[in-house]
Amino acid sequence: MPWELLEHQADVGLQSTGATLEEALADGVRGLLSLMVDPSTVDRTQTFQVTATGNDPGALYVDLLNVVLATKDIHNVFFHDITIDTLEEEHGEWRVTARLSGEIIDLSRHAVDSDVKAATYGGLKVSHTEDGWLLRCLLDL
Repeated sequence: MPWELLEHQADVGLQSTGATLEEALADGVRGLLSLMVDPSTVDRTQTFQVTATGNDPGALYVDLLNVVLATKDIHNVFFHDITIDTLEEEHGEWRVTARLSGEIIDLSRHAVDSDVKAATYGGLKVSHTEDGWLLRCLLDL
């Protein structure tokens, strides 16, 4: 499984892995989306472009998750999936651009599982080996 939820006393841990950083970032977002609502119940009628930045891959992970949450709240949408368009590192600054596909929240069709408030730096872990990337942080519920 490319992402998994980890038990925590008050919050929930989110861990994602991938052969590349792009895969680990995207799988982390997929884990976040699945925690909030079953993505298979969400149609792909709208697309939203998002950008996240960080001074390292861990900060980029936390920022990307928070950008997804903010976009959800601002536009009142749930997302089906994410597509990473670009990932760049220049002068110690990481930047990712991505597209989120989804639709306006319809509580008659979308059963809300968890209300995630924010991704935090609590429990932040980043590991890069020859096998790939591992990213982990805590989500505030």
